[in-house]
Amino acid sequence: MNNIIISVLVLVGLIDFGYSDVVSSITKCTAADSKCIAQSSQVIIPIFAKGIPELGVEKLDPLLYKGTIDASTAGLKLLLSNMTFTGLKDCVIKEAQRDKAKSKIEGKLLCDVDANGIYEISGKLLIVTVRGQGNIHVVLRKILISIEADLADKVGKDGKTYWNVKRFSHTYELQDKADVEFENLFTGNDVLGQAASQVIANSGNEIVLEVGPPVVKALVTRVVVNIKKFFSNVPVEDLSLD
Repeated sequence: MNNIIISVLVLVGLIDFGYSDVVSSITKCTAADSKCIAQSSQVIIPIFAKGIPELGVEKLDPLLYKGTIDASTAGLKLLLSNMTFTGLKDCVIKEAQRDKAKSKIEGKLLCDVDANGIYEISGKLLIVTVRGQGNIHVVLRKILISIEADLADKVGKDGKTYWNVKRFSHTYELQDKADVEFENLFTGNDVLGQAASQVIANSGNEIVLEVGPPVVKALVTRVVVNIKKFFSNVPVEDLSLD
């Protein structure tokens, strides 16, 4: 019985320590101190990506997306499913700032992201006609993601003020070569598959810019959803000096 009580106390202690450990890793900054905000955000990224269950934050590296992402364009059907994204824990904050008067936060992250999943494709991709289904592998090197979000203050049941993300927008650009590989194009027809694969191998960035927006949106949305959960569980007084 004593061992059970001790185990429960240890578990409770770990949960409490987990919360306090996360909060203690945050350097509180004023809205005017963008350098402080960027440095504090950089420290929290690997902790955040690992997941913080006690604050409602799911594990984001790897990030598992079990639904279907429709990346189709005019003349092209492209469905992606069971996608797994890795690399978010190593993202680098290039800019971070908060506009207190406008209740906005803005940030730029430079990331290397690997994405793997299952694809179904038919139609014209760039200049080649393609069809097939199978595994897809994507390597994004130095993708710069810019995010802007509007905040609102919300008073919790404890009387403390919390931030709520009302809306957000994002853009992205590639600062290095991206790789895209579709396995089993043309259902194993080597002649057609190799010809298309060669064009695709030489056009990774163009492909990511053409069909990538829904994929990047799905990724960023999941991150923002977890930021909202984090903000809803950590009061402003633990995040900011003003």
